[in-house]
Amino acid sequence: MAHQTAIVTGSGRGIGKETAILLSKMGLNVVICSRTQNEIDSTVDQIKEIIIDTNHSDGAVAEGRILGIKCDVSKPSEVNYLVKSTVGIFKNIDILINNAGIVYIKKLIDTSEEEWDKTIDINLKGAFLSSKAVLPFMMKKMSGVIINVSSGAGKTGFPDISAYCASKFGMIGLTESLAWEVGNYNVKVMAICPGEVDTKMQEDFDREYYGRYKHKMLRPKQVAQRIIEMIFNDNKYNSGQSVEIG
Repeated sequence: MAHQTAIVTGSGRGIGKETAILLSKMGLNVVICSRTQNEIDSTVDQIKEIIIDTNHSDGAVAEGRILGIKCDVSKPSEVNYLVKSTVGIFKNIDILINNAGIVYIKKLIDTSEEEWDKTIDINLKGAFLSSKAVLPFMMKKMSGVIINVSSGAGKTGFPDISAYCASKFGMIGLTESLAWEVGNYNVKVMAICPGEVDTKMQEDFDREYYGRYKHKMLRPKQVAQRIIEMIFNDNKYNSGQSVEIG
């Protein structure tokens, strides 16, 4: 694993951040991607400290294994720059975690076209653009794993988040179709569908509910651990599978 490289979108906080941390602890090169620079910087610094502490190495070693790039995954030029930079530094891409996502808490009738488009663009189009950009490298070397972070809201519709649900349902369809397309190249594509997770997004959705039930929610690290299992346990999970955790 020491020479493998993973891109984790939306890894400035929450599930993405915890996944990036676990991958770095396993010895992989990790690329942090977010739209928010201060979140990128914070996560990169934290992972560098973990690498140094875990491997008793110096800062130069940590510097060489972690890369932070500001990227809006809904913009093709920024995604292409992300992938080009990753390959330029680490030479290959073995794992892609499509985790970046947003949510607007609004009834459909109150949702603007701009809000709808932004949700679909980041949550679903972002997974399309990122996958399309990394696949040529995975297909060339005949190996790779793509994990799409969907949601329990990708299996069941909920009120007041219709755009979010539509995007997450779409990710499952994308996962199943793409798995068929790249199966002959030994590239696995899977989705994970977490239930309620103790994240800022969940808190913003309903602060009163969050405060009352936070203790019952999944922790981001639990979801990250399942993602790691999906990537590296070849015998337990199949390409095209959507794995529920809740």
